Amino acid sequence: MEEIMQSNTFFIVPLTLAYGSICGLWFLLSANVNLWSLEPIKQSKRPWIDFALALLAAVAILGIGQLYSGGFLLPNSQSETADRLIWVVNNFIIFSPIAIVLLSRKQSLSTLLLSPTQIHLKLLFGIISSVVGIVIFLSLRGEMSRIVTILTEAIQGKSLSYFPAVFFENMALAFVFVRLKWAVGIKWAIIIPSILFAIAHIPGSIAEGDAWSHIITFFFLTGSLTTFILYTAYRSRDIIWLGIVHYMMDIVIKAF
Repeated sequence: MEEIMQSNTFFIVPLTLAYGSICGLWFLLSANVNLWSLEPIKQSKRPWIDFALALLAAVAILGIGQLYSGGFLLPNSQSETADRLIWVVNNFIIFSPIAIVLLSRKQSLSTLLLSPTQIHLKLLFGIISSVVGIVIFLSLRGEMSRIVTILTEAIQGKSLSYFPAVFFENMALAFVFVRLKWAVGIKWAIIIPSILFAIAHIPGSIAEGDAWSHIITFFFLTGSLTTFILYTAYRSRDIIWLGIVHYMMDIVIKAF
């Protein structure tokens, strides 16, 4: 399988412009149309306790993920269909610490930027904006011939079995993001993860011998993109449509 996810301009620029256009589309339409109701995020009375619990939950998720890698969760079977179902169930187990915190703190799904209200609109916008992003990414790479294959793959059982994992990843990020916002405010809740995410790519770039001009450009693009995505998630109050976008773009870049 061709490697698409690489630390180079041919990957990061099309990806940045694709995701940026998707986020920009939400702001453009929401400025003129009431896409869906925006639920307020209630402030925690004990923000630092909730943030600490979020970090503990994140550590627990990583720990359970390691157990899965070590073969300690539900094992695979001899059936491909059953294996897909087992993979989904294992993901529910891996991300279960989030549910435990929500129940123990009596917090609603809105603190995950998640609400079933007007879900049909969120699903529709997620699908439409995903197609926009796919077209932009493929066009910039001269790969429009892949679009039918990508759209077909997106509705196949093998790919759909990965959707819960992708969605739960978004949910976990929203879970920590909201609690960081409670503790330090929206500005720093966006800036801190964006900088950390951009910094995390530097060691790999250095190891690959990339020029510093490339490393700086990559740092700026990844940091800016993360900032825009987090701000869009916060403003749209929803990870359902962004989960669809994430899933579709992962298929485009062959993440699974």
